[in-house]
Amino acid sequence: MPQPARPLRMVHPAPIPPGADEFEAKAAAAVARARAWLPTLDDAVFDCYLGHLVRQVEPTSEADPVAILASLLCFAGVHLGRDPHVRAGDDPHPLLVWPLLIGHTNTGKKGSSWSAAKRLITATDSDFVLGNITAGLTSGEGLAQRFALPDDADDEPDSDGGPRDLRLLVMEPEWGGVMAKMKREGNSLSQVLRAAWEGGDLSTLTVKARVAPESHVGIVAHITPDEFRAKLSDADMAGGTYNRFLPLAVAWSKALPDSVGADPNLVSSLAAGLGDRLDTGARLGALDLAEDARPLWRALYLEFNTDTHHPKVAQFVSRALPYCKRIAGIHAALDGEPAIRAAHLAAAAALVRYSIDSARALFVNTVTPAKLAAWIAEAGDTGRTKTEITKGFFGGNTPNADIAALLTQLTDAGMITRGSRRPPGGKGRPTEIYTARAPDLTT
Repeated sequence: MPQPARPLRMVHPAPIPPGADEFEAKAAAAVARARAWLPTLDDAVFDCYLGHLVRQVEPTSEADPVAILASLLCFAGVHLGRDPHVRAGDDPHPLLVWPLLIGHTNTGKKGSSWSAAKRLITATDSDFVLGNITAGLTSGEGLAQRFALPDDADDEPDSDGGPRDLRLLVMEPEWGGVMAKMKREGNSLSQVLRAAWEGGDLSTLTVKARVAPESHVGIVAHITPDEFRAKLSDADMAGGTYNRFLPLAVAWSKALPDSVGADPNLVSSLAAGLGDRLDTGARLGALDLAEDARPLWRALYLEFNTDTHHPKVAQFVSRALPYCKRIAGIHAALDGEPAIRAAHLAAAAALVRYSIDSARALFVNTVTPAKLAAWIAEAGDTGRTKTEITKGFFGGNTPNADIAALLTQLTDAGMITRGSRRPPGGKGRPTEIYTARAPDLTT
């Protein structure tokens, strides 16, 4: 379905304050440094209705657009409810997406991404925000209680006499605290979360047994890379909890010291359209693949089933294939389509690929740009040669292509300077030299 055209906006030139050029240059360099650790994002992730909304609101937000998109995906999947779903083999999959937004303190702008998304969510359905969005995961029993049936009852109607509202969006801005709780002896939260991702039975057999046969839970989680790596154990990965999440590396997108957010009229207009699409999509049922999507799905089936990843990355992204179909299902439902089309799959696949690359940035490419730049800066004006960087910093164990890519990122971000030095005597090929100034390494 064609997306609505982006409205034209009149731009009136404003007086340029003193020092503006200097501020813009420094701000651009700071943003580039913050984003240097991110993998490459295919803009195809925004070729969908929610991507259109993000492109409307992100110019006035410092948040990473992919973080706003992921938050809206989680909201949409929860709000649509249990009726629209996809199938993977014999298993029905609810349209639940659990983004794990991974960004550095301050420069990750994770909170800003939720603020931008929540503003649109609130304008779309303020009652949902009040009754269906919460925080504070502590135990499996606590989550199960939210969906538990009363004693001696097969069902519990809402106050208006209709079926129970099973939709719940949990927003956790400090996921590290939840990770600590899950490690406590006897805490069943990991087990219950795995069941919740399936949209299934959260019943418990503890002393205070709870019968909770149905659920529809979405989670938006925020954490820093260092905290996640520090608190994650091999047992956590092997247990299967974290392959239910969609890891996404995020960072500061732009410096907007004077922004007051999106125009209220724009937010209201976008929210009205989103609300209509959610109402229409909620009436759909099983979303199969349209004929034009089947060739792409077969290609993605092979791509996402191929185990060529680092072991920890492979565990983290082992549910890439069902996630791709879930995300595509949300795109289709919001377009009012009873089947998933190739365009829906392509946008979903682009986000899943970015998630896989984000996991690699988290677990494999763990050399932060700031650490390398600081090491280069220690050499002062003498700088470091490419050979010194390859052997002295990386220990000779990192492919040259990966080192070259990181050096290019640092150079483009203004964190280091590439130059050359003629060999003693002036004969032979000049040596490539990298220098950095310590004051420029602030992140």
